[in-house]
Amino acid sequence: MLGNGLTVIRLDRDATLYYLSDLIEVEQLVYEKRGRLYSTEKWDESQFLLDIPGKFETSWAVVKGDKLIAFLICSTPYPEMNHVHRVAVHPLYAGRKIGRKLMIKAYLEWKNMRQYKTITAIIREDHRLSMPFARLLGARIADKAFMSRFFEGLGRKNVQLFDEHFEDEYGVRYVLIFIQK
Repeated sequence: MLGNGLTVIRLDRDATLYYLSDLIEVEQLVYEKRGRLYSTEKWDESQFLLDIPGKFETSWAVVKGDKLIAFLICSTPYPEMNHVHRVAVHPLYAGRKIGRKLMIKAYLEWKNMRQYKTITAIIREDHRLSMPFARLLGARIADKAFMSRFFEGLGRKNVQLFDEHFEDEYGVRYVLIFIQK
């Protein structure tokens, strides 16, 4: 419980199906408000329902009453690695540190899961809130070699790698951060 009637739940398969319209609504609203500052792609039903390793065991949501207002989607792209794909908070609830609380929840759960040695996330290089928070949790910025292995294994070829950041096909600069146990 987060207070103010907000509750954190595991976003397992059943919860994802139950809250699917809310997930899509939050995604749509955040994408409309932030555009490429949020993401260069808008998720739809297919991404939320995609059954990828670890997703339904390591993803979280915040609900108020019967309404999902925020989510954090993770998966296991490699053995021993948990990756944060997406964090979104309904614009009506922005500024209340709900996204931060979801990240802390994911981080604390990850620390207790023996099967994971590393957690990763991609953050826009200039994100003024996420970068300091990630560093507070002990995150480091991946170097070019780490990023190369990471993206190569995922089959992503639409990124241009530099020493400590990468750019997508739109020229947006990101960093790949990681924390190891």
